[in-house]
Amino acid sequence: MAKIAIVLLLIALGLEITYGMDVIITSQSQIDSERGFLPLNEDARGVIFGGGAVALSVIGFAVGRKERNKAIPILLFINGGLIILGMIIVISMPTLETKQDFNRTIGSTMIFGGILIGLGIAKIIIDKKKLIAT
Repeated sequence: MAKIAIVLLLIALGLEITYGMDVIITSQSQIDSERGFLPLNEDARGVIFGGGAVALSVIGFAVGRKERNKAIPILLFINGGLIILGMIIVISMPTLETKQDFNRTIGSTMIFGGILIGLGIAKIIIDKKKLIAT
């Protein structure tokens, strides 16, 4: 089951990287467009690539929680940290329009990143308890 969890976490990481690259390309575009290389609008990209990455990470944690494994918490830290870092980069962009809905989106997205980091910590604690029990 740990291998399945790692595959899910790697797929989630791939989704996050793809989403981040699309946001970077969109922000660097000279054309006034909301689209990068993904043929989706901003909301659809966020739900599919951002939400999908979070969902796959949580499922990966759930699938791999019973087996001791060092890669699972590391990937959870990377996935959560990448989400938070991505939001910090978006906040620091000079072309950012601050709207109430946008601020809520940034806050909730950073919370999801924090949850993934928390799951990584929980996985380390679970693994240590299993090590002590044996």
